[in-house]
Amino acid sequence: MRMSTIILFLVLTPGMAGCGGSGSAPTTPTTPTTPSQPPGPVQLVMFRDPDSTFSTSDVRDVQDQIVRFDMTSNSLIWAADGRSFQGYPVSGNFLRADRAFQVRFGTKDGERRAYFTETVATTICDIEIVGGQLVISPTSVKVPGN
Repeated sequence: MRMSTIILFLVLTPGMAGCGGSGSAPTTPTTPTTPSQPPGPVQLVMFRDPDSTFSTSDVRDVQDQIVRFDMTSNSLIWAADGRSFQGYPVSGNFLRADRAFQVRFGTKDGERRAYFTETVATTICDIEIVGGQLVISPTSVKVPGN
């Protein structure tokens, strides 16, 4: 019984945490899925800038690290090595079922880019993989040039 309670807690916790929910605490890490065993062919989400004709599947964090989103498995894909983390359905430019995160567009060094941001705070998040788990942390950095 105790093990099932722990598993239920781990399943529900990522959906309740946001990048800036407490203002300083990172979200609860999520367990990666194995990149070699996707449920179907990867279908990358294309994000479209509502203020221009720009569209991209590359979404950047505060360190310019790139993530992508698979529509088929509702996963975030770490572009550097292809690791996949479930629990990131996309609806328009909103990320996750609770819409805690949003893709926003800006310009850096003359290049139009998409950024992984907090929906409410509108700041760019820091995304890292620590010990094989995805960790999303808040920052105070605003989207450049928008």
